[in-house]
Amino acid sequence: MDLLKSDNLYPDWVLLKLNLVPISSGHYDLNVTLKFQDNWQPLLDGRIKWGLKGGELKVTSKNCEILQNPNPYGSVVTEADTNNFTWILMPSITSSVNDGSLSFQIGTAAATSESFEITVAFIPTLADISVSDAEGLWKHDISPNKHGVLERAIAQYIHQNYCFPHLSFIQLGSQTVPTTHPSIPVDPEPLASLIEQIYHHESDNLIELAQLANLNPLEDFSGANLIAAQLSGLSLGNANLYQTNLRGANLTDIDLSEADLSYSNLKGADLSGAYLGNANLSYAELQRASLALANLIGADLQNANLEEANLSNANFSGANLQNAKFGNNPGLTEDLQAIIKDRGGQIE
Repeated sequence: MDLLKSDNLYPDWVLLKLNLVPISSGHYDLNVTLKFQDNWQPLLDGRIKWGLKGGELKVTSKNCEILQNPNPYGSVVTEADTNNFTWILMPSITSSVNDGSLSFQIGTAAATSESFEITVAFIPTLADISVSDAEGLWKHDISPNKHGVLERAIAQYIHQNYCFPHLSFIQLGSQTVPTTHPSIPVDPEPLASLIEQIYHHESDNLIELAQLANLNPLEDFSGANLIAAQLSGLSLGNANLYQTNLRGANLTDIDLSEADLSYSNLKGADLSGAYLGNANLSYAELQRASLALANLIGADLQNANLEEANLSNANFSGANLQNAKFGNNPGLTEDLQAIIKDRGGQIE
């Protein structure tokens, strides 16, 4: 078994290693190690600090059968060819950026020919890219909404120009294959004019700002940093806000019906009067948030943390509360306690 190709294009951010351990003739255990770090990178006249919260590990093979192992860090999506599959690495909800190493066995390979190949590529989605800090790019008095939009625009620039066809790639096998090269990033200068345009825009409306940045507010803010954003009264039904950081945000009277808020950070957010009907809030962090008068009919709150959240007059009719955590909640009536326990929730 030879190393045919190895591309770790940006090892300061992610480093991929693949180790094949022989267990019998033509059979190998496939062991993967991913090392993540968040680091600074120059951009325009300043610099940004960014990192990754997860990603997709794409496994393909030729003349080789792979018996998959369960994924301890996420889920496995099998393609039409069962020897080609993608591991979706779930985000860490304790840190905005995955900083450390993951080591696991993705399966066992059995060669069906003397000539065979196994390829593993790491590809992050836009939601997996987190820009945690910036220096020298805009003034410190920028509003949370404008900061959040510019952070997402920069994340999109990173995703489009640094993450294709992959961030890391390893190919092992029994014969040499052609080498590919990463694409050259485009000129970042358009970001400079966008920063000026966003900073000086009269309105602080997130939807207007997103349009200026050519971002779709229903699709492109998954994984965004919208800390303390002012989103009161906006209509974001069906929005993809998976992994989004909305800590301390003003979300009063917002329409988030059927939105995906799974794994989002809503600690201390004000969701008073919010419409969250059929929203996905599984694994969301809602500690000390206000859900007073919120409509949560049919919402999915599996494994969400609602400790110390204000539940006054919130409507949980038909909500999935399996393994949701409650405790020290204002507005936690006896009737609501009974509903929580009956639906598998936990009250500390």
